[in-house]
Amino acid sequence: MRTTPWTTLASAALLALATGCGTEGAARESATPPRAANVVTVTAYDFAFDAPASIPAGLTTFKLVNRGPELHHVQLVRIEEGHTFQELAAMNVEAGPPPSWIRFVGGPNAPLPGAGSQATLNLEPGSYAILCFIPSADGVLHMMKGMARPLTVTPVENAVPAAPAPEVRITLTDYSYELAPEIAAGRRTIRVDNQAAQPHELIVVRLAPGKTAQEMASWILKMDGPPPGAPIGGTSFLGQGASNDVTIDFQPGEYAFLCMVPDASDGKPHVMHGMVKQVTVRGN
Repeated sequence: MRTTPWTTLASAALLALATGCGTEGAARESATPPRAANVVTVTAYDFAFDAPASIPAGLTTFKLVNRGPELHHVQLVRIEEGHTFQELAAMNVEAGPPPSWIRFVGGPNAPLPGAGSQATLNLEPGSYAILCFIPSADGVLHMMKGMARPLTVTPVENAVPAAPAPEVRITLTDYSYELAPEIAAGRRTIRVDNQAAQPHELIVVRLAPGKTAQEMASWILKMDGPPPGAPIGGTSFLGQGASNDVTIDFQPGEYAFLCMVPDASDGKPHVMHGMVKQVTVRGN
């Protein structure tokens, strides 16, 4: 699979994670949203999304349920005025960089097949698209196989404008994760805020016993042997200034935070620029 600004070697590693890990320890679907927000369930199949065509503006929790055997995520992009979803869907997105008239606003990142993840974000009225950038074994992005769906966000009076203060904050920079305070075991809501010039993402991986985040990063680049961890969610691509709140059930243990977004300067995934962090989650 060739490297483009839309897909990387690291994306293929996510595919390998789907087939190399069991569902033990995977994030499960949330029974309730983490705060007062609209709730939108997006069900992913191979290769389609089941989701509403229109939702009201304001604070919205997207709950991703993966019913396919492959990994899937929800990548929300906002389409600027003067452009359309049809224009985006007709592009050969593997042939070049993303168009300048879309803005990455996040969404729940990939859980294992059969599991779920969620992200909460504030949506302004406008035209959006729900996409999946993860490739199949043949190297073709799921977006190109039908996982692209338009979404209209309509104005509404008295929309919930903002989320309450989260328990934990993660600030994305070029190229690090700044975390405060430490994450304790249990169900935690984390605000992920991109303050960098480039888009970034947060992939949360629960590491297997005795494995490290650097081993996870090295495995992603080579994919030799069994994967040293399993993805449990996070946020998909966030543009500069965008933020998502993610809610994850953390068990005591070791976790890796990874960013696979291709770098603007050399096209290498940000994990190769050092955007890897190991996090210890202790019991209460």
